[in-house]
Amino acid sequence: MGTMNAPASTTFSGIKSMAGKNNLRQQQRVSTNIEVTVCNPNGNQLVCHTANLSRAGMLVECDSDHVRDILPGNSPIAPKKTVALDVKFAVPVVSVQSVNIEASCEIIHVRRVSKNRFQLGLQFTGFNGNGHDYVDQYVSRQLLRS
Repeated sequence: MGTMNAPASTTFSGIKSMAGKNNLRQQQRVSTNIEVTVCNPNGNQLVCHTANLSRAGMLVECDSDHVRDILPGNSPIAPKKTVALDVKFAVPVVSVQSVNIEASCEIIHVRRVSKNRFQLGLQFTGFNGNGHDYVDQYVSRQLLRS
């Protein structure tokens, strides 16, 4: 039997790190708490907050009432049965100025965090104007700070 090359590990002050371990996610996420307006399939607008943001999507947190409004009939989410939404949010481009972003998304997963808190994984499917560029710039700046 052949052997597999394991990533090199080092120990620093008793903490083991995996030096060669690849990032398994395609897009890195940054922690956020941005107010986002979600437009459900019926056209109703609901205000939620983001938990994280990446170039490919966002994780939105909301309560059970919002989930019922967003997912009429508690539709199950599956890879071939996503729910399309529109979102509006703002990200800062400089410390005193923000830009508004409008995007189309699909809900790709729903996770119950507690009795009345849910997380919705949203994947971007399109942007109005330069929205993707603004998200890309914002995420890049946040990653440089960490």
